[in-house]
Amino acid sequence: MNANYWNDKVDWLKAVRAGWFNEDYIQFLVEKVWKIPKPVNVIDFGCGFGYVGLILLPLLPKGSTYTGIDISDNLINEAENIFKNTEYMTTFIKEDLNNYVPESRYDIAISQAVLRHIPNAKSILNKMIESIVSGGLVICMETDLELEKAGQYFSGLDYTELGIVPLMRKLWKKELADGGRDYRFAVKIPSLMQELGLNNIGIRMSDSVYFINPYGNKSEYTKQYEVLAAAWGWNKQLTKEDEQVHINSLIDKGLTQQEAEIYVRSEQKIREHMVNNKDNVSIIRVPCTLISFGTKE
Repeated sequence: MNANYWNDKVDWLKAVRAGWFNEDYIQFLVEKVWKIPKPVNVIDFGCGFGYVGLILLPLLPKGSTYTGIDISDNLINEAENIFKNTEYMTTFIKEDLNNYVPESRYDIAISQAVLRHIPNAKSILNKMIESIVSGGLVICMETDLELEKAGQYFSGLDYTELGIVPLMRKLWKKELADGGRDYRFAVKIPSLMQELGLNNIGIRMSDSVYFINPYGNKSEYTKQYEVLAAAWGWNKQLTKEDEQVHINSLIDKGLTQQEAEIYVRSEQKIREHMVNNKDNVSIIRVPCTLISFGTKE
């Protein structure tokens, strides 16, 4: 992905990150699993608007620092704006992770929902290891797309019968075969950490589950629904021309004409179901975010 792609994704990233982790579970990891008793210097590979810093800095010992690296000018600017009036010590650097060479060594190198978007993710993981001191910690928070798609439920809609997941799988595999992203990189990270020399490797799963409930707090439901609608395009009605452009793009990515038409129809069924049942549809999303970590000798 290039900088221009992510420059247009600030609002989308904010929408999809909302509720990604429960703060109490991250606090448990900091205190009980990673056992971080003193201030640490953290570097975030692919920091976006600083989401990981927003989660970690209030939980880390006072005096900890946070450095974020990202390719997008807009995301870096947003991160700087978010943190400029806080007490936290932060630095943001606009750079392509492929070209970035850390000038310092850090106690913790972390990435969140980044490596699955990078074709050469293993080399970035190795760079994360190189960026930390002896005894330092590498943490990768990534979602396996097979698990993520399996963990979706929309009341009143048999999502599994739409036939879209096998087609997604075909697209993902074709992209990987063509030298693109690895949609299953998340489940490979612990083995790669072992291969690259890390020790004390562990893996956890985030406990965060989205339950968007129309029969609970109405204002909260509306807020959560609108976030998802904006993030996943349910609030956009495609014209016939838009659909054809989408079909053509899917064919270019490896689907047959028939498969591309099924894919687009499935997306449209989800969109129509969400719009027509806006006031009574409940949604469950289980991101199944895998949190892999290991220490450097």
